[in-house]
Amino acid sequence: MELVIGRLPPTRVKEAVALLTRAFMPDPIFSYYFPEANRRAEVFRAFFNDVVRTHIRFGHVYAAMMDEKIVAAAVWRPPDAGQSTARDLRRQTLTENRVRAIDPKAAVALFEGFAGLESGHPAEPHWYLFFTGVEPEMQGSGIGSRLLAPVLENADRSRAPCYLETPFPRTHDFYRRLGFVIAVEGHPFAGAPTLWAMTRAPK
Repeated sequence: MELVIGRLPPTRVKEAVALLTRAFMPDPIFSYYFPEANRRAEVFRAFFNDVVRTHIRFGHVYAAMMDEKIVAAAVWRPPDAGQSTARDLRRQTLTENRVRAIDPKAAVALFEGFAGLESGHPAEPHWYLFFTGVEPEMQGSGIGSRLLAPVLENADRSRAPCYLETPFPRTHDFYRRLGFVIAVEGHPFAGAPTLWAMTRAPK
């Protein structure tokens, strides 16, 4: 079956959220705060719905489709994204309230960690890979590199750096092949496993 890469249609946000939830279920940081799979899946659904809907207006939420089924998704924040809108902030508040209702203590630690990540971003304008996920049974098949190619090529043309964070050690080699290098290894989420920040200079 042919793999088609393109921008995610707004009508298919729910499908992308479901795909990202499946792909990120083993995430060690979310697993630390929400060890029960059902609760973790509920948190992911709220969280990814917020992230995808906030970023889709920038035109750089991408999907990989096979036989019309979404098998991978990537959410990028472009260098010129600007400040959050009032609508973004309202959606963010609703998301935080949903997660707090699941586990108030874990929610506080999780959102404090995410708030702290912003201070580690490059000072110069950059492409931020917020999240990317591939259907679990299809990981390692080359879909991820094809999914990220449009923005990496854009970044090279415009001479802009890229930045991401990953909690998965097994993804390091994948991102290195795309030109990323590890910039920081740390624990921005209190008590949770390691998170790695990676940067990519334009080619």
